[in-house]
Amino acid sequence: MCRILLFDLDGVLVDSIANVERHWSEWAKRHQLDVQQVLSSIHGRRTIDTIRLVAPKLQADNEARYLDDIQTLDTNGVVATEGATELLAQLAPEQWAIVTSGPATLARARLRAAKLPLPRLLISAHDVKQGKPDPEGYLKAAELMRAEPEECLVIEDSLPGIEAAHTAHIPAIAVGNTHPRAELKSAELWIPSLKLLSIIDTEEENEIALAVSE
Repeated sequence: MCRILLFDLDGVLVDSIANVERHWSEWAKRHQLDVQQVLSSIHGRRTIDTIRLVAPKLQADNEARYLDDIQTLDTNGVVATEGATELLAQLAPEQWAIVTSGPATLARARLRAAKLPLPRLLISAHDVKQGKPDPEGYLKAAELMRAEPEECLVIEDSLPGIEAAHTAHIPAIAVGNTHPRAELKSAELWIPSLKLLSIIDTEEENEIALAVSE
């Protein structure tokens, strides 16, 4: 039960992993970095934060801008995750928002490529001073949606995102297979895809009741 659903984007509403890993792999090879180490660090973090982590000697601002721009221009292979279209269709625009670690232009490009609706509220990497696992993004989304954190529910696919939700005192559902299920055990619930979620009617106004099918 909640009033507001706060979605992460990549790995939750859109499947962009092949596109993301292709561009990051090419970038890592160009800078003679360990590709697998880089790929293990990208999910759930802002581009600039990942670069600072894996390549602290590089100019993070410039490299992040390059990676974000090239992925905005190239959305090849980006599709909606299973069940995302159906779940969003059951929600009113004032009932959901997106909190992503990417820039707004990239997020909108991927939503359009996946043929998903644009949210009324999109909190992006440039809207916060600290990215996930810092709770700033989720707290800001709750405030702008005029909801208390405990009235919200986060749907995430990464540990930094779940940690951000919990630090904001918001429960979280972990979804998908971006990370092994065991790594996401701190979430209140794990499901393999959004296809298992549906909205059921309640007699309470401004309330969302989620049902999970087996």
